[in-house]
Amino acid sequence: MNIKSKITTAVVIVVVAVGGRAVSLGAALHLLPQRKPDRARPAESAARPIALPHSVTFREVRGRGLLVSAWINSTGPFTFAIDTGAGITIISPRVAAEAAVPVREGPSVAGLSGATASAREGTVQTIALGTSQNRLPARTQVIVSNGLPRDLDGLLDPSEMFGQLGYSIDIPHQELSFFDPRESALSVRSQPAGGAVVSWQQQGNTRRPFVTLSTGEQALIDTGSSLGLAVRDSGPPSSASRSSAVHDVGGGSVSAHRVAPRTVSIGSLVLRNVPTDVISGATSDAPILLGLTALHPFRLRFDPLHRLIEIAPSN
Repeated sequence: MNIKSKITTAVVIVVVAVGGRAVSLGAALHLLPQRKPDRARPAESAARPIALPHSVTFREVRGRGLLVSAWINSTGPFTFAIDTGAGITIISPRVAAEAAVPVREGPSVAGLSGATASAREGTVQTIALGTSQNRLPARTQVIVSNGLPRDLDGLLDPSEMFGQLGYSIDIPHQELSFFDPRESALSVRSQPAGGAVVSWQQQGNTRRPFVTLSTGEQALIDTGSSLGLAVRDSGPPSSASRSSAVHDVGGGSVSAHRVAPRTVSIGSLVLRNVPTDVISGATSDAPILLGLTALHPFRLRFDPLHRLIEIAPSN
């Protein structure tokens, strides 16, 4: 399917942070309502076993996120950030050129500020993570954008890139692993100690993972963000708090400032004293974010077949 039928804008990239606190944000905005999220058909669930990739080690770099080595069309390694909030996988023009990715005119891209920039789209034949032989099971469409920081070759959206593979992001142990959700399904009847299994909510027509808070609001689990709980504020930041200027791929910017911590619940999981950031200058439809600062103690497991997410302490 052509990406134009799926999105008009995608991805926030933080390039500069001012005020001593580096942050990174990833969130796709302004989605077309033309296509509903893909759902596994019964025949697909009964298909042949999934070839699971090997587990991959990532490293966390402040202001850039969870970084993994990637090979595109057997070329690399490149440095990609694992960004559950992106909504689409993005590669730089250099990666597209070196990996011989065919490109064509694509949709515009924008960030939290709403400013847009032109981009191109392409089709990646193969992608491998960790080693050049550890390939993911299918080719995928990507966005080619020159808005990435110079030290970052791409953003990998696992929910879009991994298809029907279940996956786990163990933040404390810095490990990305995979599972077959037909054989190792998550279940709301099996709640982990100190954690929760909750419904994987979706907004628009991407697979971005939202969860419902105890307030009834939905929050985006965003491993591309170094913030904690991030909420939008239509007013200017308080002069008494530290602010960080955030520049996105569309050429616009917003600011983030730290406020008093909050306590929020996700199912049976209670997150106490979560560092909370207020985003000023964002578009009116910018989602609430749960970034890495809030998620650091946990292992996140995503079951795309049963639309469930597990958030639990890392063993």
